[in-house]
Amino acid sequence: MIGLLSAGTAIVVAMVIFHVMGLAFLSRLLKRLARRRQGRGPRAPWWLVAVGALAVLAIHTIEAWCWGFVYLTLGEFETMEEALYFSVVTSTTLGYGDMVLSERWRLLSTFEAMGGLILFAVSAAYLLALMRRVLDDYLDD
Repeated sequence: MIGLLSAGTAIVVAMVIFHVMGLAFLSRLLKRLARRRQGRGPRAPWWLVAVGALAVLAIHTIEAWCWGFVYLTLGEFETMEEALYFSVVTSTTLGYGDMVLSERWRLLSTFEAMGGLILFAVSAAYLLALMRRVLDDYLDD
């Protein structure tokens, strides 16, 4: 039990670190893109929000693949498609219940669900801040 709790915690911590690093990289990238396009195109660079949203989606997708790989490695699913489906349903807390982990590993999915809640909230806050920044820049012009 302690090993499972430690493993779940370690995976969540790794996903949080990856997520925050991904958002930090994205912020630097968006700043560089905005500077290059300054003075060209529309006054409000809404395309920055679109790029940001797509990048956040990519970050969540990579995290789902990581969790799916864990489930596949543990032998919980026979194919990566099944493991990835379960991961996405779990991380989004959709929880259809059509696929479940064995009793031995089922506690692990709760860690993915808790991490998913936190990381989706972080992503929503990030995108809201990005949209606010774009709107503020547009209104200042």
